[in-house]
Amino acid sequence: MSFRDGFTIFHTADLERAAAFYVEQLGFEEVYRFEDAYVALAGPLKLGLAAVEKLEPAGRASIWLYCDDVDVEVERLRASGAVTRHEPEDMEWGERMAMVLDPDGNTICIAK
Repeated sequence: MSFRDGFTIFHTADLERAAAFYVEQLGFEEVYRFEDAYVALAGPLKLGLAAVEKLEPAGRASIWLYCDDVDVEVERLRASGAVTRHEPEDMEWGERMAMVLDPDGNTICIAK
């Protein structure tokens, strides 16, 4: 396996309110923003905030893992029984990514 880095993503129905809370109340720093959809924060840990229309009970948080080869890791996980939610794809922000589900349906984003 070649995973080397990762961070948590919390879903939020109010991106600005959530980002302000982490920055103003907990001392995080906003280090990246993608339109009105995503904010990356740095502080005691790396944290992503992703905008969603409605918070659902399950899957409100994701794990994001970086690796050397997204396609190889997705195939390895698929072979072990993991369900692929999003096939490997080159994204507009410059990363290649895919999504698989853990046994409880939580999303694991895999990117390079």
